[in-house]
Amino acid sequence: MATTDTPLLHNHVLSNLFRDTYLVDLNETVSATQTNSKPAEHVKRDILICIATLENNLKPEKEVLLHAILSACKLGPTQFFICTDQEQLHSSFLAMVEAQQANKVILFGLDPAHIGLPIHFPLFQIQSFQGVQYLHAPSLDALEIDKQMKMQLWQKLKQIFP
Repeated sequence: MATTDTPLLHNHVLSNLFRDTYLVDLNETVSATQTNSKPAEHVKRDILICIATLENNLKPEKEVLLHAILSACKLGPTQFFICTDQEQLHSSFLAMVEAQQANKVILFGLDPAHIGLPIHFPLFQIQSFQGVQYLHAPSLDALEIDKQMKMQLWQKLKQIFP
């Protein structure tokens, strides 16, 4: 277990907090966290949320921030798929987008070129590619401390989720 000042939320804790959300763990295959659902590989989500993390687990304050962002967009937990698996994001990102049949992807702290997208676009730009809308957003760490960035993100999210 890593020693940090702030404890990490492990997947089983996150599963209890977000019962209708599917999480990807570096050490496990995609698993459903709903108690009465099909395995995640059979459940398609319209929205893919990709997050750059160091430990592949979100810290509690980042989890709260992400939940607030998604709630502000009026997104229910059955509408999105969260991926924090850095290996999967870098090795098979486009395959994951296709498998999830996502039509919207939000990249928190991930440069589009580093995850295999053949296009480059700056922060806060909504970009369409192969029928999917992408939003390149700052990391959750950066958003947490910068109110102006939060406002810019909110303006773009209102365009994607009217």
